[in-house]
Amino acid sequence: MRIHTTTTFRLTAMLGAAFLCAMCALLGLIYVLTERELVGRTDEVLAFQARAFASVPAPRLPLLVRAAILNDASHLGHFALLDAHGHVVVGDFTPPRGLHPSETAEVPPGPGEQRALRLLPLRTGDGGLVVIARDITQIADLRHRMLAILLASGLIASVLLLLAAIVLSAAPLRRVRGLTALATRIATGELTLRMPVSGQNDELDVIATTVNVMIEEIARLLEQVKGATDAIAHDLRSPLAHLRGQLEQIRSHATHDKHPAPGQATDPALPGLIDTALEDLDTVLARFSALLRIAELEATNRQACFAELDPMSLAASVCELFEPLAEERDIKLVLSGAWGHLIHGDEKLLFEVVSNLVENAIKFIAPGGNISVGVIVDRGMIVLVVRDDGPGVPIQERDSVLRRYYRGSSAQHTAGSGLGLSLVAEIVHLHGYVLQLEDANPGLEVRIICESSVAIK
Repeated sequence: MRIHTTTTFRLTAMLGAAFLCAMCALLGLIYVLTERELVGRTDEVLAFQARAFASVPAPRLPLLVRAAILNDASHLGHFALLDAHGHVVVGDFTPPRGLHPSETAEVPPGPGEQRALRLLPLRTGDGGLVVIARDITQIADLRHRMLAILLASGLIASVLLLLAAIVLSAAPLRRVRGLTALATRIATGELTLRMPVSGQNDELDVIATTVNVMIEEIARLLEQVKGATDAIAHDLRSPLAHLRGQLEQIRSHATHDKHPAPGQATDPALPGLIDTALEDLDTVLARFSALLRIAELEATNRQACFAELDPMSLAASVCELFEPLAEERDIKLVLSGAWGHLIHGDEKLLFEVVSNLVENAIKFIAPGGNISVGVIVDRGMIVLVVRDDGPGVPIQERDSVLRRYYRGSSAQHTAGSGLGLSLVAEIVHLHGYVLQLEDANPGLEVRIICESSVAIK
């Protein structure tokens, strides 16, 4: 999880953006009102002076303009009298062309000038113009300063807002990462762990407390289920094993008793029936063993035995173990792949996984088939691959075959408990790996995606 995706960051950013917009609106309003007030006062001065010039006859206007120029103590006022052709008759500045009588206009500083003027032209009786101007350089400078302040304030506020969002999000994010790490360990079977509660009584503490109660209840239920499963398995396995021993004795007597005593009849089909009963008992015992194995994996923290290992060495050991059985069934067992990579896991459990997959492949493919076991590196990930050219598993059954006791359509007439692949899935899940069943065209390809490639140095 990144800081910008946290709720705290988003809420801080939203509230900060609202505050920033309000601040900019306030500064903008202050700017507009201040500028309007200053310009309005300037226009009032221009209008007052215009009324004085409007009441004077045209012949006296040159004298009045000269007098106004000489009597302007503030040096902010400027005056000019233009004839009907637009030439300056008298004045202390040259007005721009295109002025409209009785309409105020603003003239920015020209080349080489530093003053800005606000003008009010008046039409004279002889067709000329009297232009009254006032220096508004300070107002223009104030405009620029206020605009710069507005932009700088927005920029500084945005940076501070971003920093505040990051600082406020950092602490909750650290707590969330800690909770996530603990949740991952709990999901792998460490049910003795509990989520930390900071004592701040915030929403994370509420969630942590609720999760802790949930973990305790799950641990209690799992303990009850495990106890019931173990009790049933242990209670039934002993009498079943005892029964199997008695059947073995009966078969031995029935096989060797070739000359029964007079009046004693021996059914010739009895040995075959006993063999069938023994096979059924072996299947039931195998199921109990698999159930106990799965219960052990679910209830025990087997990650304490994890270490670095080369998966290719693991695959080679499995091939060596099953080579005689494959030769007996005329099946070609091939080891292929890349040596020199490391994964983190329990070697015994992973050996059990690969052995189970190879044994299933030998069981289901026809004589003359091929099985390959090895390691590949796919997109930077180490992958254990067991591939065969047997009947495969239909795509609609690939999720179901990983459930307990489910047997696919191709396995209905083959001996088995229906627990092998569920045991494989449990061990793969314990390691945090990914189990994939793919079509090998023909056959099945089982891929165990382990982790990023690490070469042995």
